Amino acid sequence: MTDLPSSWAQHYAAKARDLPSAPSPVAALLQELDTATVLDLNAPTVESRAALSAAFDAVLDHPASTWTADVLRYRQRQLYYS
Repeated sequence: MTDLPSSWAQHYAAKARDLPSAPSPVAALLQELDTATVLDLNAPTVESRAALSAAFDAVLDHPASTWTADVLRYRQRQLYYS
Protein backbone atom coordinates (compact mmCIF):
# COMPACT_ATOMS: atom_id res chain seq x y z
CA MET A 1 0.00 0.00 0.00
CA THR A 2 1.44 3.32 -0.95
CA ASP A 3 -1.07 5.57 0.81
CA LEU A 4 0.38 5.10 4.29
CA PRO A 5 1.50 8.15 6.24
CA SER A 6 5.25 8.64 5.96
CA SER A 7 5.73 8.00 9.70
CA TRP A 8 4.12 4.58 9.30
CA ALA A 9 6.30 3.76 6.31
CA GLN A 10 9.35 4.74 8.36
CA HIS A 11 8.17 2.53 11.22
CA TYR A 12 7.77 -0.47 8.91
CA ALA A 13 11.20 0.19 7.42
CA ALA A 14 12.80 0.52 10.88
CA LYS A 15 11.27 -2.82 11.92
CA ALA A 16 12.31 -4.42 8.59
CA ARG A 17 8.71 -5.40 7.92
CA ASP A 18 6.85 -5.49 4.64
CA LEU A 19 4.24 -2.82 4.07
CA PRO A 20 0.69 -4.09 4.43
CA SER A 21 -0.89 -5.12 1.17
CA ALA A 22 -4.24 -4.00 -0.14
CA PRO A 23 -7.16 -6.22 0.89
CA SER A 24 -8.36 -8.82 -1.57
CA PRO A 25 -11.19 -7.67 -3.83
CA VAL A 26 -13.07 -10.75 -2.60
CA ALA A 27 -12.69 -9.84 1.09
CA ALA A 28 -16.04 -8.04 1.27
CA LEU A 29 -17.78 -11.02 -0.34
CA LEU A 30 -16.14 -13.38 2.16
CA GLN A 31 -17.42 -11.16 4.97
CA GLU A 32 -20.92 -11.37 3.51
CA LEU A 33 -20.58 -15.15 3.29
CA ASP A 34 -19.48 -15.29 6.93
CA THR A 35 -22.45 -13.16 7.98
CA ALA A 36 -24.87 -15.29 5.98
CA THR A 37 -23.40 -18.44 7.52
CA VAL A 38 -23.81 -17.14 11.06
CA LEU A 39 -27.36 -15.98 10.40
CA ASP A 40 -28.26 -19.37 8.95
CA LEU A 41 -26.72 -21.19 11.90
CA ASN A 42 -28.56 -19.03 14.44
CA ALA A 43 -31.98 -18.95 12.75
CA PRO A 44 -32.22 -21.37 9.84
CA THR A 45 -34.96 -20.49 7.38
CA VAL A 46 -35.52 -20.94 3.68
CA GLU A 47 -34.49 -17.31 3.18
CA SER A 48 -31.30 -17.65 5.22
CA ARG A 49 -30.35 -20.77 3.30
CA ALA A 50 -30.95 -18.94 -0.01
CA ALA A 51 -28.85 -15.98 1.19
CA LEU A 52 -26.07 -18.36 2.22
CA SER A 53 -26.12 -20.05 -1.17
CA ALA A 54 -26.14 -16.70 -2.99
CA ALA A 55 -23.20 -15.42 -0.91
CA PHE A 56 -21.28 -18.64 -1.57
CA ASP A 57 -21.86 -18.33 -5.32
CA ALA A 58 -20.92 -14.63 -5.27
CA VAL A 59 -17.47 -15.48 -3.92
CA LEU A 60 -16.96 -18.16 -6.55
CA ASP A 61 -18.28 -16.02 -9.42
CA HIS A 62 -16.20 -12.91 -8.72
CA PRO A 63 -13.68 -12.41 -11.53
CA ALA A 64 -10.77 -11.88 -9.13
CA SER A 65 -11.66 -14.86 -6.95
CA THR A 66 -9.17 -17.70 -6.72
CA TRP A 67 -11.44 -19.77 -4.46
CA THR A 68 -12.69 -23.16 -5.56
CA ALA A 69 -15.95 -24.60 -4.25
CA ASP A 70 -14.12 -27.37 -2.37
CA VAL A 71 -11.71 -24.99 -0.64
CA LEU A 72 -14.50 -22.55 0.23
CA ARG A 73 -16.61 -25.37 1.71
CA TYR A 74 -13.56 -26.51 3.70
CA ARG A 75 -13.10 -22.95 5.02
CA GLN A 76 -16.70 -22.85 6.17
CA ARG A 77 -16.47 -26.25 7.84
CA GLN A 78 -13.33 -25.22 9.72
CA LEU A 79 -14.68 -21.83 10.80
CA TYR A 80 -18.30 -22.66 11.60
CA TYR A 81 -19.11 -26.36 11.60
CA SER A 82 -16.25 -27.99 13.49
